[in-house]
Amino acid sequence: MNVVVRPALLSEVADVQRIGVEADERFVEVGHPELADGSTMPTEAAEKAIASGRLLVAETVEGRVVGWSYVGRIGGELCLGQISVALAYGRCGVGTALLRAIIEGAKAAGEPSIVLNTQADVPWNLPWYERHGFRVIEREAWTPELERIAVEQSASGLDWANRVHMRLALR
Repeated sequence: MNVVVRPALLSEVADVQRIGVEADERFVEVGHPELADGSTMPTEAAEKAIASGRLLVAETVEGRVVGWSYVGRIGGELCLGQISVALAYGRCGVGTALLRAIIEGAKAAGEPSIVLNTQADVPWNLPWYERHGFRVIEREAWTPELERIAVEQSASGLDWANRVHMRLALR
C-alpha cells in the first residue's frame, strides 16, 4: 500500500487515539486482553509529541490517516514507544513504512540505536521486529532505565513473562 509518512498534525490527535484503541483490540485474540483496555494516548501527551516531532502518521493518497508511530527516549537512547495501524489496513505495509521512517530518521540524526519493548508471544510483534534487525536484549544486559520500564509496566499489570526489550544497532 502506498502511504506517506509524515509528522502528525494537532488536528489528527483524535485519529491517532481511535486507531490506537482499534489496533489494540487485536491483542484480545492472542490472549492479551490487558493490552486492549480501551486506553489511548492522552491528548496532552499526543500534543506534546506532535510539538516535538515524535509522533508520525501514515496517510493514504486519499488523505486518510491509517497508522501512527511514537518515539521517545529511555535514558539517552531513542525508544520506539508504539506503532498502531487501523485494522482495515493491517498487513498492507503501513507499519513497515512507519518503522522504516523511524529507522531512517534515527540514522540521519546520528542515533546509535533504537530500543523498544514488546510481547514476545504475539506473532506480529517480536518476529516482525527481528525481520527489521531488532534483537532481544538479554536480561543481564538491561540498562537501569530498561529495568525501570519493566518494573513500571509490571506494576501497571503487564506480565513480563512474555515481554522483551529489543534493540536495533544503527552503527
